[in-house]
Amino acid sequence: MQAATDACPGLLDLHPARDGAVARIRLPGGYVTGRQWAAVAALASEFGDGNVDVTARGNVQLRGLRPGAGASLASRAAQAGLLPSGAHDRARNITASPLSGLGGRPPLRRLVRALDAAIVADPALAALPGRFVFAVDDGTGGAAIARSDVGLRRTGRQAELLIAGCRAGILLPVRAAVPAAIAAARAAVRLGVGTNVTRIRDLPGGGRAVATAAGGAPLAAVPPDVGRLLLGALAAGEPGVLVAGARLGRLTAAQLRLTGSLLHPAEVLRLAAAGRIVIPLAVTAADALARLAGSGLLTSDEDTMSGVSSCSGMACGRSVADVRALARPMPGHPRIHWAGCARGCGAPADADLIVATGPGSFLIGGKPAGITIAGMS
Repeated sequence: MQAATDACPGLLDLHPARDGAVARIRLPGGYVTGRQWAAVAALASEFGDGNVDVTARGNVQLRGLRPGAGASLASRAAQAGLLPSGAHDRARNITASPLSGLGGRPPLRRLVRALDAAIVADPALAALPGRFVFAVDDGTGGAAIARSDVGLRRTGRQAELLIAGCRAGILLPVRAAVPAAIAAARAAVRLGVGTNVTRIRDLPGGGRAVATAAGGAPLAAVPPDVGRLLLGALAAGEPGVLVAGARLGRLTAAQLRLTGSLLHPAEVLRLAAAGRIVIPLAVTAADALARLAGSGLLTSDEDTMSGVSSCSGMACGRSVADVRALARPMPGHPRIHWAGCARGCGAPADADLIVATGPGSFLIGGKPAGITIAGMS
């Protein structure tokens, strides 16, 4: 059964909010085809408020869902290939290095697909809670493997298995990587993940029992992955790849359709932390930038909002301040995430957290932020 503390929404388990129900669509690896992206836009417009939030794990959330929309939404999502297993709806959390397979980098799409298929095929893993996350890294980062429960870091023909974001001395042939990751996840379920806790790190011993079950040694932490994709066309040699950003992590249906129209038909969009969208292009980078001009999407790190992110603000019942309306750059904090409560939902790994304690009061690093807001004393 799902852990009582697991409040992560899915397509079948919707989350109530002030602006209506919220559904989360899992996109393993942050990968989404052009057809699926168009389906997401259609679902957001038909069943919700037309907006889509990109989560820190490369998934998407539909907001403002009307009452009674759940069954029709799930049916339509399944038809689009966005819900391959109802039982595993919230278990399919897989992050991946967003630039894998581009510009000579090692490819990960086949490995991500195999891992997703193995999760869906295993009845025991339906018990995994929505906060549990697998990560697949090509060695260049971007998958937040240090924050994962079960991680695979590929190096050539080998892959290292990480447990709770830590090294456990487990190096495998790539062909054995997915079975090893599934075995580790099954061990985590047996030890209480999904019933007593939602993350491996919260088990007694911090995951050492899972590492032992996987044939590993004592755990050794890895450095946090704090890299953030630069906005704009990728550097020399890759004019066909563009990184755009969703302002405060939110996309309109029109922006979804626009980004989808730029995608090379043989490729997938890759969603990453801080609302980054990697687009392998069907057109030149110059043409893509011209078409994105005036769209509201971020295309340059010179944009003052490029380092700013936010939770859903007053749409969430926990929020005590309208942080989306207030969100702006903060001096001395090149990456800042505005949160309406102490949970800090959606915060990128490289961002400083500014937490609302009231409608006009905030903390940064536990200290008063000293922000002056017009109309408030």
